[in-house]
Amino acid sequence: MDLRRTVASTAALAALAAGCTAADAVPDSTPEVAVLRLDTPVREPVWSKEAEAVVGLAETEPRIVKFAPGESSGRLTARTTSSDRIPGLGDNLAPSATGEDVLYAPRPDAGRVAVVDSGTLRVKGTVRAGEAPAYVTVDSGADVLLALSRDGSTVTGVDVQPDPGEDPAVVTRNEVRLGPSGEVDGPARGRLIEFHTVGPDRISHYKGAVGEVEKTADIPFRAETTTGDLVKVSRLYAAEKGTDRLVAIDVAPGGDKLLIAARSRLGAPVLHLGADENRLYAVTEDRLVVLETNSYEGFPSGEFTVVKSIDYRSALKDAELRQAPVSGLAVGPSRVYLTLRGVPYALSVAEPGL
Repeated sequence: MDLRRTVASTAALAALAAGCTAADAVPDSTPEVAVLRLDTPVREPVWSKEAEAVVGLAETEPRIVKFAPGESSGRLTARTTSSDRIPGLGDNLAPSATGEDVLYAPRPDAGRVAVVDSGTLRVKGTVRAGEAPAYVTVDSGADVLLALSRDGSTVTGVDVQPDPGEDPAVVTRNEVRLGPSGEVDGPARGRLIEFHTVGPDRISHYKGAVGEVEKTADIPFRAETTTGDLVKVSRLYAAEKGTDRLVAIDVAPGGDKLLIAARSRLGAPVLHLGADENRLYAVTEDRLVVLETNSYEGFPSGEFTVVKSIDYRSALKDAELRQAPVSGLAVGPSRVYLTLRGVPYALSVAEPGL
């Protein structure tokens, strides 16, 4: 499978908001797993706090799709909106890190990143962020947009608030040599520029001030999917490719190496990950496993605590839906959204109470 999964780090930024938004709030009678009908299949979903909606990429066309969860007559519904065609869209989307109503959409063929209004899905402009930017994430603490080149050779970080009409200043450029299947994950807080890179067989950590970002450490690991911790910026959660092993990778005391701080066997390979401030969400072929992040306390036992395991397939009566692979995960304020590959549906799964 392609390593490029929803960087979940950015997908879960909305969970920093306290309570539920109007779009995500549902009545107590709503089922634990609900099926949402969309206008088109969607992949690489993320939650946009400003839009109070899930946004993602259309599977079959170069468009951005937004669906806003709602409730009508006691049932969950979804209002779907699509952008105009945006030729040459890259591999994912990243929500704004600064509270602006925008999304960042890489366009590698154009050598630019599109800045998209999260409400109307109209392109407001473009910015230059390195060569052929294909995958983007945001370092929210440092207000930096990070773009990985299409060949996976470089990560370029630029100021997310450039002067009008000007390309943003480049604040870091790092040679990473990840290859075309690599990904980059930026944190939700922190004053220094900091990010992880994920290659075919290695995870690395980078950190530093403007113009001084360097690799601090790396660890051999074949990741199927990863997501960052929203509180402890040095921590990355990763699922091992081809196994059922889930780990928390963190910077060791001294900052010169990465170590595995926690691990768990979930009984099936993990295909997608997402997080909020308290929970980690791991999607297997038929279950959503909810675990504690222990961002402040750490993992004294070296093991994750499983909060709940939800069989989301049991809610699917249609055979086509029961067999459709999950194409991505977005974490909202009170529900997790799973998009399905090849079919115009998404699943809305209630998050366990704290």
